[in-house]
Amino acid sequence: MNKSLLFFVFLCLLIQISKLGFCLERKAHNGNNGLKRHGFISVTSFGAVGDGKADDTKAFLKAWKAACKGGIRGKTNFLVPLGKTFMLKPLTFEGPCKSSPITFLIGGNLVAPGYTWHAGNYPAWISFGSINGLVVTGGGTVNGRGSVWWRNVQHRPTAMHFNNCNGLHISNLHHLNSPRNHISLSCSENISLSGLNMTAPGDSPNTDGIDISNCRGVDLRDSVIATGDDCIAINGGSSYINITGIFCGPGHGISVGSLGENGHFSAVEEVRVKNCTLSNTKNGVRIKTFQNGSGFARKISFEDIKMVASENPIIIEQNYHDRAKNGDVSFEYSNYQSCRVNRLYQTLSGSGNGRGVRVSDVRYSRIHGSSASSEAITMNCDANLGCVDIVMDHVDLVSAKSGHRVSASCKNVHGKYFDSDISCQKKALGRW
Repeated sequence: MNKSLLFFVFLCLLIQISKLGFCLERKAHNGNNGLKRHGFISVTSFGAVGDGKADDTKAFLKAWKAACKGGIRGKTNFLVPLGKTFMLKPLTFEGPCKSSPITFLIGGNLVAPGYTWHAGNYPAWISFGSINGLVVTGGGTVNGRGSVWWRNVQHRPTAMHFNNCNGLHISNLHHLNSPRNHISLSCSENISLSGLNMTAPGDSPNTDGIDISNCRGVDLRDSVIATGDDCIAINGGSSYINITGIFCGPGHGISVGSLGENGHFSAVEEVRVKNCTLSNTKNGVRIKTFQNGSGFARKISFEDIKMVASENPIIIEQNYHDRAKNGDVSFEYSNYQSCRVNRLYQTLSGSGNGRGVRVSDVRYSRIHGSSASSEAITMNCDANLGCVDIVMDHVDLVSAKSGHRVSASCKNVHGKYFDSDISCQKKALGRW
């Protein structure tokens, strides 16, 4: 093939690639998953200004009412337009809806008021309730303006709360500076979350990334969470939780709990955390339960986890005390949520022993990386209950400080370890 012909072929190839890129870009601008723009009800059609200063709350609620009641001339989805910033006071998008499923497309930016309010009346800034098949996506930003709350305010709201929303899908959003939790999920089944980016200063109080309570069937993957508290917290009544491909840090790591607060029954089971990186976190993977509660945390696995200078890479605390919550009440125990679907919580709530939350059947497999502290593994279990069937397989942690060694501390732990450089348990003679 001569040089002229080769150049011609190369030029044609470039033209085809350019055409493909143009088509993909146009499809992306049309909406989520190829949805055309004319299928959406825009908040600007109901008077929303989008300058970041005007109060657009009423316009959003009017647009939601139209979409939820069946739409307008075939338009059943909700659009927050690209390129605009909408200031919203606390509000609730309530179902059930005639139009189902509904896509809530956030292309632009949502910002909270630049002042505090009484969070006892409005424990969440933006709430979604009793909406099945809801899709929240769009590439926009949800800015909770949390800095006005972080100093000397006792009760702070969650930025975005979803209650009784079965079949919920949340993806491709940036959540910024929540007053408290960025996203809270409660009383829902079959939830998927992906492509989320959550950011708050490392010293911002209780700014958890995602809090899950009384939920069954949650798939959370491929997201970056950098906040001031737990990147992900799995609270009571939750089961069949899969967490994959999360980058966490700064923050307090990925936690099961806290469970059993104020003597409550709490149950968590069937949790799998896999292929995650925790960088410069206060804790790595953690299970935390209150001594005066009841219930259980069981059938939990942490697999293929990378630690980068995590202060406490592996920790179980069965006598947990939290003095930093400033009186806030978890959605797990709040009257603000209405649980209708949680079979685990409903059927097992009478099985507590009243002497603590049982921790059992926990697997740590292929955990590697570095610890910022000298104690890489801490398992402080109750003298009466103990932690049972705790297995470590290929747990290889070293000190983040050159020339230093790491150790493990275990109290009332019953289990075995395999092929691990560090452990305080009994070494297994064979594979299980």
